[in-house]
Amino acid sequence: MLRSALRPFSVVAGLSFSLALPALAAAPSANIGSLECEGIRELQSLVKEQQSILAQNNAYAVNLTDLIAAGYMPAACPDGSRVSVSGPNFVGGCHFTYGLVSVVNNPQTGDFAFEAVALGVAGTPSAGLELYITRIVSRYHDFTEAYMYRKGVFSEVDLNTCSQAE
Repeated sequence: MLRSALRPFSVVAGLSFSLALPALAAAPSANIGSLECEGIRELQSLVKEQQSILAQNNAYAVNLTDLIAAGYMPAACPDGSRVSVSGPNFVGGCHFTYGLVSVVNNPQTGDFAFEAVALGVAGTPSAGLELYITRIVSRYHDFTEAYMYRKGVFSEVDLNTCSQAE
């Protein structure tokens, strides 16, 4: 009797899961070797440079010029070309322009944070893609997180996936 009572439930649950699979598969994500991971890896390099600057100066760099002077430069395309930038506080990589969105330096309280962005460039495969990475260091928090928008659709980014060697 219990078996026959559970049968309709299992059919409904099975159908629900099979209908959900295409939606899960269509969710935007970053996969190793993907265009998204190119941008995330370059943003992670920016984070490493900012961490080095923080250790030396007790403050993050507040503009891209200081980061470039310290050694940050996203990789160019294999042919040496770079995308053109949209402003003075951006630098071009192969498929993205990179820049700082915000910087917080408060040595008195020990609160430091910044957010950086990789913007896809119109006319390239990265068009419509925005990647963000946030780094927060304080007495209470020490973390990095990343997320992206692909044509307006939000998705979190697993930094470990993008960090693996290709």
